[in-house]
Amino acid sequence: MSEQLFIQGSVGKIEVFADYPVGEVKGFAVVCHPHPLQGGTPQHKIPALLAQILTEQGCVVYRPSFRGSGQCEGIHDEGFGETDDILDVIKHVRQLHKGLPFYTGGFSFGAHVMAKAYHALQDELKPIQMILCGLPTTTVDGIRNYETPAIKGDILFVHGEADPTTKLSDLIEWAKPQRHIITVLPGANHFFTGYLKQLRIAISRFLLVP
Repeated sequence: MSEQLFIQGSVGKIEVFADYPVGEVKGFAVVCHPHPLQGGTPQHKIPALLAQILTEQGCVVYRPSFRGSGQCEGIHDEGFGETDDILDVIKHVRQLHKGLPFYTGGFSFGAHVMAKAYHALQDELKPIQMILCGLPTTTVDGIRNYETPAIKGDILFVHGEADPTTKLSDLIEWAKPQRHIITVLPGANHFFTGYLKQLRIAISRFLLVP
């Protein structure tokens, strides 16, 4: 059962769901959910899976709601204000877990916001590992345009080969200058329907929690 918390952000309270490991706490993580205007919540299957894997590894996991959704104050801001909110969440939970390894993750819109937050953090404050699933890097569904910054670090990119929403070819073009490794699930769509077992394997192999 997740614990509901509230953290003060720049435009009001931020709703956060916290999940705790059984036994020793070895690290902590912040995980972002998909687009709130498309039904995305912290309880979505992908952020929920990320939280489950991280808690199994001994991390306390924080899953914030985006502004204007759930019980968060403010209004949707196309990923800009949301990035500020996630930076506020990261600053807050860092104070709660001083000295412990820090991890981040996100899916779809949440991956974009987390990538922007990662880019904004000073190097010493960046997570030691980050997991981005279905990362949008340009125009999505011919509707919304995402400018995802160039980022470097110990990052797992997982993408569905048949993703019609955030095309794999767009991610490859974005990743080329940074020479990122991309883990591709052949046949998987944007929501990894029918591929959660494979997604779990890919994430579990990547994570290195001491």
